[in-house]
Amino acid sequence: MLEEIFFLITALLGFVTILLIGFRFNLKLKDNLYFILALLLNSCRFLGHGLPEIFPSIHFQKPLDFLFFMYFWPLMYLYFGRLRDNHVHQIRKEIFNLLIPSVIALFYLTFNSSNKDGVLLVHKIAFLITMIFNAIYAIASYRLLSRVIWQRNSEIKAIEQQNIVIKKWTKVLFITFTILLVHFYINLALNKSGKWYINENHFLWVAALIWIILYSVILISPEFLYGYDIFQNKFNKFKKNTVVFESIWITKSTREINVQDAALKEKIKGSIANYFEQIEKVAMNSDLFLNENFNMNDLAKQLDCPTSHNMYLFKFHSAISFSDFKKIIRIHKAILLIEEGFLKTNTFESLAAQTGFASYSTFFKSFKSIVGVSPQDHISN
Repeated sequence: MLEEIFFLITALLGFVTILLIGFRFNLKLKDNLYFILALLLNSCRFLGHGLPEIFPSIHFQKPLDFLFFMYFWPLMYLYFGRLRDNHVHQIRKEIFNLLIPSVIALFYLTFNSSNKDGVLLVHKIAFLITMIFNAIYAIASYRLLSRVIWQRNSEIKAIEQQNIVIKKWTKVLFITFTILLVHFYINLALNKSGKWYINENHFLWVAALIWIILYSVILISPEFLYGYDIFQNKFNKFKKNTVVFESIWITKSTREINVQDAALKEKIKGSIANYFEQIEKVAMNSDLFLNENFNMNDLAKQLDCPTSHNMYLFKFHSAISFSDFKKIIRIHKAILLIEEGFLKTNTFESLAAQTGFASYSTFFKSFKSIVGVSPQDHISN
């Protein structure tokens, strides 16, 4: 009786989580669709295991278990794929990934409700495919996450914070579901000899406990489900005064220095922090960096200092080159213009020219390398 109540609590928490995702994050519904379907399957499964104690005539646990294990990992793979593609939904590929599980599920459920000869063989084949499917999609999900989503980096602070949240969230999901998959295989290994194809749900309460913990994490930290939109307000806070300067400047350089640079170091070592501040002000509060031909000499004139001082700073006290620094500032300005509606009346080519890029292709490559997604995908957010 206690186990059944535990299962019902798990199902209830699942339905509550689904409703919150649907109502509170309705703008992200398409991106969270496959995750919602996976949660729905899981909630129905635990509901099926909890109801027989209350309604003894209800016996549909086995079909629900099979559907859950047949669809869960493909659904999660598609969910991770939507995070990777960042709103670019490839419907045909998504349908293909659900087609085989649907055929196998239909095959299983059809024979499950009949008394024809060969039902046992059908069950064995269907369950063997389910076991293989789980392993294949778990591995595919790991490859997708480790090669794409967990590798995303951006020099723009707000975007990088989004990346950190998504990395954290997907790692929590993947580790949790891998533990559940191991639990599933251990469950099968505990079956009596020759009964490997029957899911006896040994220690199902362990899986229920893991799900309750995951639901609690989601309800406590729902910003995970926003994906690339959660930091929009935070971005507005950063966009007026900073990019990610604290990770660009190096206060104490450990690089080797020649005699000429050593002499220059002695001249400006007490003013390095002031140079940082002045460069940041020029970058963020003027449009000088948007001039296509803007160079180190122009910056020196604006700061009223020798060009050699700026060259020294970017050589010994910057994690990136002056050229890359210009790109970051220009892409930052491009994002501001997009947020202010520049593209409502102008083209991408105009945006590239407005922010100092010689061509759209150069702008596109710089945008994607710095932000992590293309300009079009960023706008779709």
